[in-house]
Amino acid sequence: MHMNKVGISVLVLAAVVLAGGVSAGERQGPRISVKDARFDFGMVSQGTQAEHIFEIKNTGDELLEITQIQPT
Repeated sequence: MHMNKVGISVLVLAAVVLAGGVSAGERQGPRISVKDARFDFGMVSQGTQAEHIFEIKNTGDELLEITQIQPT
């Protein structure tokens, strides 16, 4: 009888560990998707403003936090 309880406990523990591993593997975290990530403004005269709208989307399943953007 004691062996059955130990065997069942081991099976339950293994199922919990495996289920936790599967759900963690399914999460992909934040993932950034940028439509047309590059844009050439061409020649811009000094003192004028140039503007372009970049479409940025979080295609992941967790919060995407953008903390810094640098022009190149």
